[in-house]
Amino acid sequence: MSILLGTANSVSYNQDYDPIDTLNFARQSDFEMVQIYLNQQLMADPLQLKKIKKHLLKQPALICFFHSDISLSRELFSGDYYKKLYAYMGQFNNFRIIFHYEETEDLDSILGFLRTIQHPAGRIYIENYFQFRGTDKAEKNLRKFMAIFSLSRNSDCIFYPLLDIPRFFQRKLGFSIEEALNWCYQLFNFFGNQHLPLLLHLIDSRNPKQQKSDYRPIGEGYIPYSKIFGFIKKNKVELEGIIFEYLDKINTLKSRDNLKKMLVEVK
Repeated sequence: MSILLGTANSVSYNQDYDPIDTLNFARQSDFEMVQIYLNQQLMADPLQLKKIKKHLLKQPALICFFHSDISLSRELFSGDYYKKLYAYMGQFNNFRIIFHYEETEDLDSILGFLRTIQHPAGRIYIENYFQFRGTDKAEKNLRKFMAIFSLSRNSDCIFYPLLDIPRFFQRKLGFSIEEALNWCYQLFNFFGNQHLPLLLHLIDSRNPKQQKSDYRPIGEGYIPYSKIFGFIKKNKVELEGIIFEYLDKINTLKSRDNLKKMLVEVK
């Protein structure tokens, strides 16, 4: 089972999340993908944006995902961030951009936002995100998340799912391990039935608080990744790739090694 692997620029936390450091690390470590978070400070720095573009042009085999600083909400269009973001995206062929799902927006608004951000040269990803506490709100959130993809099938909108797996296991949601697993399985099946490949975000942690100081390499924390990847392997879930979102290079590299070993061992 071969899966493309990548790292987010959170890996350069000690270098103030420097995207150039991340791009160099991705190249030196033979990652196939990279994710760059375009915060508003970075979008206001044309020199740094130019450097990022230059590095990416030198690494044409590296698949780059940009991540919006603002969720898929009316706030995205209220200032000049959106215009700057898409002006920069327009400098790339076949760009990829990730937006957090905004659960406080209604379905009609979200579908309207998606129509607005469609771009013939771009691939749009919507990432699961939870603002509120408790299982009831989490389940409502997830049902709406799936409804977006179901309803969009009747429109011209084409966009793709990104599942942040650790979020299902956060303490604030209140899911048991089995409940969180079942939601993962349900979403794997849902997107499989829609013939949509999945992009995944991964970290592991020693406890459900998932504080930065508790991060552990994949397979060395409490999240049952062997079960998750056992399901993926058994059911032939199509993955576009996996992006590690650690704050250091050691956990990132160890996670890649652990995951490759796990993919061989799971049944």
